[in-house]
Amino acid sequence: MALLSNLGPVVDRSGASAASGGSGASRAPVAPAVTWASPEAKLWVASRAGEYAGMVEYSAGHFLATNATGEPLGAFSDRPRAMSAVVQGIPRHRMPVTLLSNVALASAVVALSVTGLSLAAIAA
Repeated sequence: MALLSNLGPVVDRSGASAASGGSGASRAPVAPAVTWASPEAKLWVASRAGEYAGMVEYSAGHFLATNATGEPLGAFSDRPRAMSAVVQGIPRHRMPVTLLSNVALASAVVALSVTGLSLAAIAA
């Protein structure tokens, strides 16, 4: 298994700058650095602080990125962009959950209406 170079900065979760000697100067928290491993050809696996963070797989001419829960992050034309998507962990073009729940509710109402009309037509 080949280890690749880290992508991303090292984190100081305490908020104190190491260079300032911990004098209280604060920084915005940054996610831990991501380490990449390539356990087989055309597959790169990311880990952050020892935990699985996602992967990039080369398939059908594209680099497919997924996050730690297996959610697709997109298909990319090059590996660095796919790896960057895994590091950021944000899906591209994700629909809001409220929109999806509204569509599901509307679909259920339409299905029940069609079923009711069908049963009324059969009974008549």
